[in-house]
Amino acid sequence: MPSMIRAYAGSLLLVFLFASDADAQQAPSIGYMFPPGGQAGSTVDVVLGGYDWTPDMELFVRDARIQLELAGAPGPVIVPEPPYWFGKKARRGPFPMPRETHAKLKLPVDLSPGIYRWQAANANGATASGKFVVSDVLEVVEERGRQVPQHLTSLPVTVSGQILKIEEVDEFRFTAPATGPMSCEIVSAAIGSPLTAVVEIRDASGRLIADVADTAARDAAFTFAVEAGQQYFVRVYDIDFRGNRSFVYRLSLTPGPRLVSTIPAVVQRGTTREIEFVGYGLQTGAAKLESLTRSFEVPADPAAESFQGQLDLSNDQSVSFHIPVSDLSEQVEVRQQGKPAQTPMDLSFPSAMTGVLDQRYGIDRYRLSGAKGDVWVIDVQAESLGSPLDVSLAVVKEDSTELQRVDDVPGTTDARLVFTVPADGSYDLLVSDTSGSSGNRQAIYRLVLQQASPGFRLTVPELHTVSIGGSTVLAIKAERTGGFTGPISVAVDGLPEGVSIPADAAIPEKKNDLKLNITAAADAGTIARLITVTGTATIDDAQMQHSPEPVLLAVTLKPPFTITAEGRDDVTKWPRGTTFPAPVLIERDESFKGDIVLEMHSKQGRHRQGIRGPEMTIKPGENRVHYPVFLPEWLETTRTSRMVVNGVAEVADPKGRVRYLSSKLVTRIGFLPTGAMLKIESPVPEIELSSDDRFDFPVSIFRAPELTGPFTVELVPETEDASVFSAATVQANEKAEQVVLRVTHPPGHAVSRVVVLKVRATGNWNGYPVIAETTLSVVPISTPARKVAMP
Repeated sequence: MPSMIRAYAGSLLLVFLFASDADAQQAPSIGYMFPPGGQAGSTVDVVLGGYDWTPDMELFVRDARIQLELAGAPGPVIVPEPPYWFGKKARRGPFPMPRETHAKLKLPVDLSPGIYRWQAANANGATASGKFVVSDVLEVVEERGRQVPQHLTSLPVTVSGQILKIEEVDEFRFTAPATGPMSCEIVSAAIGSPLTAVVEIRDASGRLIADVADTAARDAAFTFAVEAGQQYFVRVYDIDFRGNRSFVYRLSLTPGPRLVSTIPAVVQRGTTREIEFVGYGLQTGAAKLESLTRSFEVPADPAAESFQGQLDLSNDQSVSFHIPVSDLSEQVEVRQQGKPAQTPMDLSFPSAMTGVLDQRYGIDRYRLSGAKGDVWVIDVQAESLGSPLDVSLAVVKEDSTELQRVDDVPGTTDARLVFTVPADGSYDLLVSDTSGSSGNRQAIYRLVLQQASPGFRLTVPELHTVSIGGSTVLAIKAERTGGFTGPISVAVDGLPEGVSIPADAAIPEKKNDLKLNITAAADAGTIARLITVTGTATIDDAQMQHSPEPVLLAVTLKPPFTITAEGRDDVTKWPRGTTFPAPVLIERDESFKGDIVLEMHSKQGRHRQGIRGPEMTIKPGENRVHYPVFLPEWLETTRTSRMVVNGVAEVADPKGRVRYLSSKLVTRIGFLPTGAMLKIESPVPEIELSSDDRFDFPVSIFRAPELTGPFTVELVPETEDASVFSAATVQANEKAEQVVLRVTHPPGHAVSRVVVLKVRATGNWNGYPVIAETTLSVVPISTPARKVAMP
């Protein structure tokens, strides 16, 4: 039997050994949606990538007009495909492994373009938000397995793409409809994708026309010049050539002028004013930053959130605009000629000022006067307006002594500051940029000034769980303004049946938080709901209410079992290319007599390099099993690897609803790969499909001396494209050094994209299976379409 290596981790080990049942219960989480959105007015077939999902998932969209409906059960855990990192990069934490579930996303026609949020829940917990995009332009989805760049036949267009694996580069081509500016936008960060995108634009000769690297993870847009009738090629990849199914993105191409900002950035309702429009090609039609000014009458509609219209340009072109509206006095920064750049501009309360940092590394200075004890609320908006600036705000005395400074606030690079005036007098506000993006008319910001009025706002987490028969604490925080210190009563709407909160819940006077007990009765059902928390207070004899975004509450049920790896984090040496039988211990509650299914956990240690395990059913009465962990023959022998599994069981809740309860392995399965016992490869890794209905695929065999006896070589069709190919299994004797698979396919069958066929050899060593694999790529017959030449 292979030798054992005891691995102890001191106090850290105790955390694993004595984890509570609550810690072991495995809540689900969201990975991605693909395609990550669609056009308003359409129904989109999407794939949801979920981590540790079960068949009883429930879906929630934060906009009630949108429907997201499951169209099937979650598939198997997806182990990342080759290629793999080796060496230092292989020590990085791996991306979680998803289960994919088909769903339908129904988008009403009246949706505004933008980002929307969705969540999921089951009887084990709730997820944080995932994000998707709604657009108003033509949408296409990346074609998989293509040999040449995908042709985008119509512009403008948005392509939903996915960098599926390491070193993948997505390529597209288009023909410019006219000479002039062409704009490209890549969206990944805004939808929660880990992709750090690089986008290249090249002409037909391979010459680089434009490129961008989104290293700041803020998504990127750029404009370049094209010539009518010429072909251009777009390449998208990760800056570190990473790849994973969660690396989704949206690539948009739009011909013609592009509007990037307006000055002012926000307009006041019911006013007529001059608006400066800043963008590419607005005056001359060239791919350069230009501006023009027009006068518009802004409607006084109090329900309107934006002022929308068309900006007519020369050559019968136009661009649409959406400008936010407010009731504040919206001013534009005007610097007096002849005065130093640092001369402060006087401001008053309440007001809003649109400024431009059109000098590289410039600082804008404003002056306010106040009395001791005044409380000012000062916001500087940039990112929320689409500006490239990362703004910083400081309050200083007239002699430039700094009193307070703020950069980013949570969730944004915009700045917000609450300042209490220490003494009567004048104070200056300094607005600057920390991103290096200043120095042009696009570098706008909006400074909003308001005296703090008595009031409050509540904040709550976006998800919360409570177990049947138990109680948990929902943390509610209050941000008080304008000196308000009174009590705030708290009510919760939408609680499921059997779930309750204490009567007369309130945030006490002069306190800023409430730990609200939420209790689920012993006979409650496992249900998830969006609940609304509302705070109510009396301020100056008037009642004020505030409700933050709803909380997704999941009522959970404790799994009636635990699973533990025998040996308490032992590490076992085991040959590559074989299946390691990992002993797992099962402890059941006395009343539970059902099956338990072992499956891979979504989060594993280190880069996986193809390590995998199956779904395995444990019958009642079994308290010790061997979980088969397959170690591919290419694993590195210089590092220890781990495996974590979940146990999943069907259990009825008190209302009789059958749910899937998931419990994570308390300790980990450990192994140290040793030399491979079997390896196969082919001198012909790729073949072009001809009109013949069969072809030969030679397979060379290499094995260790201790691996004796016959073995099989077979074709394993793992995808729908591969299923049309077949080959008789070859029985090879122990001396065979090469075998030939006769691969057949339907007569006249043509492939339109690359099909990867997996070939597997299986032997036996001391009663354990030994497996080696290789692949054959079947490619389409060459077509006139060609890839762009790349340097």
